[in-house]
Amino acid sequence: MVAGESIAQDSTRLSLQTAIDNALKHRDEIKIQKVNTEYSQNEIKKNGSKLLPQLTGDLDGRYNSQLQTNIIPGDAFGAPGAPGRRVQFGTKYNTLAAFNLTVPVYNPVDYGDRKIAKVQAAYDALNVDKSEVDMVVEVTRSYFNVLLDKEKEKLSKNNRDNTQAIYTMSKDQLAKGAITSYDLEKNRINYENAQSDHQKDENNSRLALLDLAYRMGLDTIGNIVLTDNLNSLYKQYSNTLSEEQDQTINRVEVKQQMLQEQIYQQNIDKQNKSYLPTVSLYGNYTGQNLSNNFSLNGNNWYPYNYVGLKVSVPIFDGFQKERTKRGYQLQLASAKLMTEKLKRDFSHDVQATKISLLNDQQDMQNQQNNLKSANELYKIDADRLQKGSIKPTDLTNTYYTLQQTQTNYLNAVYTYLLDVIQYKKALGNL
Repeated sequence: MVAGESIAQDSTRLSLQTAIDNALKHRDEIKIQKVNTEYSQNEIKKNGSKLLPQLTGDLDGRYNSQLQTNIIPGDAFGAPGAPGRRVQFGTKYNTLAAFNLTVPVYNPVDYGDRKIAKVQAAYDALNVDKSEVDMVVEVTRSYFNVLLDKEKEKLSKNNRDNTQAIYTMSKDQLAKGAITSYDLEKNRINYENAQSDHQKDENNSRLALLDLAYRMGLDTIGNIVLTDNLNSLYKQYSNTLSEEQDQTINRVEVKQQMLQEQIYQQNIDKQNKSYLPTVSLYGNYTGQNLSNNFSLNGNNWYPYNYVGLKVSVPIFDGFQKERTKRGYQLQLASAKLMTEKLKRDFSHDVQATKISLLNDQQDMQNQQNNLKSANELYKIDADRLQKGSIKPTDLTNTYYTLQQTQTNYLNAVYTYLLDVIQYKKALGNL
């Protein structure tokens, strides 16, 4: 059994916050971003390693099957005009063991790479935050969908039961001659339609619950019972506008874009500093074994060593550094414009969702008033039906009005909650 299945079976009562926590814990998207963040942190260490001393060891064994011939001019022996002498230097076996040490003193490129890696790691860390925000929005919407579909399922069940009761009552009234067979047939059709609608709502409710389990990163839905409801969540978020009105926009995307600007700026600085010399210390210790017969005898080892200082000065690279820098300058200019665009976009989102919330609140008030009136009308007609002053069909019409008003009220609550989430996301306050 996988971990997701175990959790699904144990979590029989599920609040919105628990659903969000499950998603943040189990969704692969979050895990992927965390691995990417670890990779970026490792890149910082890797670039830092370039600034540390580097030690290597060499072992070279050579067999000279034929020694190289050299010609020494005859003048070297004090006899002008004498022919040169052919000589061969060396031994058949030449074994070399060496240690090489390089100590970077100053390398502008490596220092620049390390700074860029640090900013990139900060950028990737924000990807985790961005994925978590997206996950919260996904799970919250899915949770709301389950609640809405559950309420619709309850309403359609009530409608089915009511139309069934009216249909049963119509049979008695037909027998008494109070209604015609035409009225009975209409009530039968209403009942069968209500039964079909309820079956669809049951299926939609199952699909919504399955989607919620998927959004949480679980493999099975188990026996989940949601502990929150639309009305309780509405009360929880009913003061969102007053609570958030003094908040400033705090979007992850803007923070990332500003870090992207830093990355381009660091690359420009890196190109500027690449004109500076690279300085390093180096040292070598070598033992060389020379013999005509292969032997690692200590008498044939001839050690030597040296130390030095190396300064590499860039002189001309065909304008590559300058053109590379120009490319980063253009990217930086574009990134700054994108930052300003994002700020304007998110400011617009805040204002737009704020207006939507105000409209939602007004719609909620209207739907509450309508629901109160529809309930009163249904009670009146139900009493009139019991007294025989109206037909069952009349009560059915009144009930349909009540049911539609209930649905409108639920949709108003649902829309308000969705806009609350969008408003919080626009502010960066999820």
